[in-house]
Amino acid sequence: MTQNMFQEGLYQVFFKETPSTCPLNQDIKRGELISGRISRWFGTVVNTRLLVTGVVQILSALACILATVTHACVSYSCSVSMTTPVWSSLCYFAAGCLAIEVQRKANKLKIIALMGLNLFSLLFGFSALLANSLGSTQPVTLNTNQQRVGSYVAKGSSIAFTVQCFLASFYILFLSLRGLRRYSSPQIQAYCRLSQDPDETNGPLLEQV
Repeated sequence: MTQNMFQEGLYQVFFKETPSTCPLNQDIKRGELISGRISRWFGTVVNTRLLVTGVVQILSALACILATVTHACVSYSCSVSMTTPVWSSLCYFAAGCLAIEVQRKANKLKIIALMGLNLFSLLFGFSALLANSLGSTQPVTLNTNQQRVGSYVAKGSSIAFTVQCFLASFYILFLSLRGLRRYSSPQIQAYCRLSQDPDETNGPLLEQV
């Protein structure tokens, strides 16, 4: 009788089926864990690099808009077709604002939106530069040296600030992609108690009694 009570105790401790709630809890906590790890990555590892890059991107976009409009008005009598880089600069400006917001409070949705906006800005900016360089608009005749120098300075400044926006977008993409790839999948696993059929586990033991 004592042996039967001992076996019953072993069964109650090790083999009794209990409701398994681990998968449900794991799914609920997975999103919180991912969000916390990504937020920690941008708050501690990235620190202020994303914030500084976003500010640089905003300032470069505004300077590119000013230089492009100046060059178009001086050399092409304010031709609308020569102001195409202005629209891509607006995309860079929006991407810089979103980068600052991501640095303030990061989550996976904001980072994906930031990556998409920067990719679109890169493609749009490259297309705008290509269309601007292949444009058929004829420049006006500049009579003075000051006008020629101003036109060259404005054109060079527009290209330089556009390249700076390019580099800032590439760096933001690098930081965002690295954070998502490193912290999107949690590296821990929850352990759950396995339920077993008592007839299969302790059946032979009971037959020996």
